[in-house]
Amino acid sequence: MGRQRKFKKIKLPSIVEEIRDIAVKNLVGFATALLVAFTMLLLVKAFLYNSDYFKLKSVETKSSFIDHGTAEWINNEMLRLYKDKNVFKINLKNAARMVQASYPDSKEVDVRIALPDKLLISLKFRRPVALIRDERYYPIDEEGYVLPSVDARSLKELPVILGVDVRYDARRGRRNTSRNLDLALSLLKAVKKFKFLDEYGVNTINADDVKNMTFYLKTGTEIRIGPEDFEGRLSRLEKTLKDQRLVFDKIKYIDVRFKDVIIGPK
Repeated sequence: MGRQRKFKKIKLPSIVEEIRDIAVKNLVGFATALLVAFTMLLLVKAFLYNSDYFKLKSVETKSSFIDHGTAEWINNEMLRLYKDKNVFKINLKNAARMVQASYPDSKEVDVRIALPDKLLISLKFRRPVALIRDERYYPIDEEGYVLPSVDARSLKELPVILGVDVRYDARRGRRNTSRNLDLALSLLKAVKKFKFLDEYGVNTINADDVKNMTFYLKTGTEIRIGPEDFEGRLSRLEKTLKDQRLVFDKIKYIDVRFKDVIIGPK
């Protein structure tokens, strides 16, 4: 039999052994601290999710566009669904979606927890910028969303847009994506930038034929503007209207689609 080899144990330098011992102690300390932190987290979570202290007791709805009765209805509906449920177990996104389903003209619904036992609901509503005239008048916002719950009769000062079918979207409070409406709304945005039009007022926009899109001032004067370069063409209109020789009673239309403005007599 061959002789067995004996391996001599190598002794590490003292400085290396010290570093090793420190590293082991730190690792054990870190693992212990991590275990303590994890245990504390579990205890805190158990307290938050099981304590009666965090059961829902009240709901508060905030919005500058709803009356007190409507806010109370939302509060009561949320309490009906979630009262005495732990606030941390409430699906806030689902709660927001339910509120938005009841108010399709709301642009944003935010539901937050107000510790210890309260929900805060914040609603931001879409604001109508015009009325679409179809079978009846439909309020619409700047993004093209039809607002079925807004009473059009109280918005008679808003401009009326013709040539857009929104009946299908009106039943669902959806966004109308037609090019005709998109151009009409773009024209309205451009109109707001030109303060001189505040004096004359934009009464109606006819977007039935976008290539020949027109709008009407409150004086009844037709403005032919077409589908593009709204700001440039409105600048030409501003210069034209400043001419003191104009007599609106004798003007049928003003065509600003060309470099040389055309004024059509009655």
